[in-house]
Amino acid sequence: MATGLLAKKVGMTQIFDANGDCIPVTVLSCGPCTVVRRKTKEQDGYDAVVLGYDAVDEKHAHRLTKAEVGVFKKAGTPIFRHVKEVRVKDAKLLGELKAGDVLTVDKVFKIAQRIDVSGLTKGRGFAGVFKKWGMKGAARDSSTAHEHHRHIGAIGQRKTPGKVWKGKHMPGHYGVDMVTVQNLTVTGVEAEGNLLLVKGAVPGHNDAVLFVDTAAKGQPRVKKKQEERARAKPKV
Repeated sequence: MATGLLAKKVGMTQIFDANGDCIPVTVLSCGPCTVVRRKTKEQDGYDAVVLGYDAVDEKHAHRLTKAEVGVFKKAGTPIFRHVKEVRVKDAKLLGELKAGDVLTVDKVFKIAQRIDVSGLTKGRGFAGVFKKWGMKGAARDSSTAHEHHRHIGAIGQRKTPGKVWKGKHMPGHYGVDMVTVQNLTVTGVEAEGNLLLVKGAVPGHNDAVLFVDTAAKGQPRVKKKQEERARAKPKV
């Protein structure tokens, strides 16, 4: 089984747990994804599976190259708008997956599982240092800001070395960066609507395409924590 799926961000809402606590969640339209190609270590040098998401009509085939269209024809699948290759270290994780198999959200994820969500952040255009880097600004009588109180101020080091160091925080393009938010918790899985509820926020705007993968830093050891709490309780 693949470790992740492609998804679209629907929006944010809130749910209430058994204790009555309000939990902010992001709703993702996760899958279904179709296996377009299965790569093996013997043939390709590594184990991976190529997933297709969001099928389109045949009339959109002219937007792809003949090589890209040939991959879908060879697999016998529809043409997909988005394709993602998922690598795995252990081929056993992929099992008997083959081209044409469909993966749904309930087959890959479960409640209380930890996941990583990757996607492009919102594009915010050209931004100054206040918005882009969170600078506080200079006081009204600063010697560098003068009358521009949202100005970056001095950027040099007097006469030595007489240059601006590389990596200096400057105004510029803000957003449209690939970001991965790690160790988010799955709070709900709805197989009928292909919906995945994730605690917290994820990158991107609504309708943005994201990749939801199993957390790289491991899963919570629920059973071990329960055993430790049982040992810590005093015996009556």
